[in-house]
Amino acid sequence: MKETLKRNVCLSISALWFGLAVPLSAETIFDNSATDLTLRFNPGLLQVGDEIMLGGTERNLTYFSFEYWGTASGASFAGNVQAQVRMYYNPPGGTTFNGYPIPAEMFYDSGLFSVPSPTERSTFIFTPGPNPDDLPVGGLLIANDDITWTVQFSGMGTGDSVGLDLYSPPVVGAEVGDFGDYWQYNGGWALMTNSVGPMDFGAVMATPEPSSLTLSILGGLGILIATRRFRRKE
Repeated sequence: MKETLKRNVCLSISALWFGLAVPLSAETIFDNSATDLTLRFNPGLLQVGDEIMLGGTERNLTYFSFEYWGTASGASFAGNVQAQVRMYYNPPGGTTFNGYPIPAEMFYDSGLFSVPSPTERSTFIFTPGPNPDDLPVGGLLIANDDITWTVQFSGMGTGDSVGLDLYSPPVVGAEVGDFGDYWQYNGGWALMTNSVGPMDFGAVMATPEPSSLTLSILGGLGILIATRRFRRKE
């Protein structure tokens, strides 16, 4: 019996360590990274936002990424180029612009972070962590399906340009609004249009599935139970 319990404990420990070592599987709740329009948007210094409808059912955001580009007259930016990401709810019944609820309640602000160098195309990735521009440790809980995420670039010097890659349509979730619509903040919110094409920013959002975490917790409980039984038999 002791050998059997020892073997079960070892197997439980191995399973738990494996569960903790393997990254949690994720449920993608928004994905607009599949259909590249090969179009680029240069918002200058303005805060611009993409209103989206999340898919899936999980809402504890632990992964967010978006694509951007940057050009300069030399090998590096002339200025200290930075970016800032914010996320808002678009609550119905609140203030509207031309009948559309504006981004009204901010629930995430990355603060300023560096855009390191000119790039043909790169991706900023946000995950939970201790740094100011990280997502909150434990994830960012999103209370509504209809949200607007925005980005604002700043610090560009002479010859510097930074902007967003455009993709459409999303393969998970949906875009909100008409063809070419995007939100812009310049002392107040306005819904802007651009005839160049769909103004859908390339981005991905994902959350961990609870099943992996649950299995790890169950594995831990199994270890405790087996250890207690083993001690009783001694």
